[in-house]
Amino acid sequence: MSSPDLVFYFNVRNREQALCQLVGKALAQGLEIVVHTASESASHEVDRLLWSVPQTGFLPHCPADDARATRTPVIVDHRAELLPDRAVVFNWTSGTLTPAAACQRLIEIVDQDEDNRLRARDRWRSYQSAGLTPRAIDLQELASRG
Repeated sequence: MSSPDLVFYFNVRNREQALCQLVGKALAQGLEIVVHTASESASHEVDRLLWSVPQTGFLPHCPADDARATRTPVIVDHRAELLPDRAVVFNWTSGTLTPAAACQRLIEIVDQDEDNRLRARDRWRSYQSAGLTPRAIDLQELASRG
């Protein structure tokens, strides 16, 4: 079993907007996605986001126990035991995740809030201790390159 590509996107101005953009990018690549949230309220918040961003449409999604889940490209849920194996997993929690064998990419999105950055550094070290090799992508630097 190979390890997933573990990516920390950091220097993010708007974490929610970045999530929607990155989910949209993965969808455009034909990938199936899980957004693992920390709670039922966080799942509802991500649900609302994916209905409103981008403004010209929505990103098709549902909870893990929805009858349409097997046919829906994005699953948003906080119940780890219900989450299906998907190519891309977004960690929308403050803890580390243990990626499923089928996970090709595990994504962390870190905004500029100092507390969030400190928690992300802890997660980075935890992933390293678990034998994963995280890599960092500076979104501000990417944006400045055009």
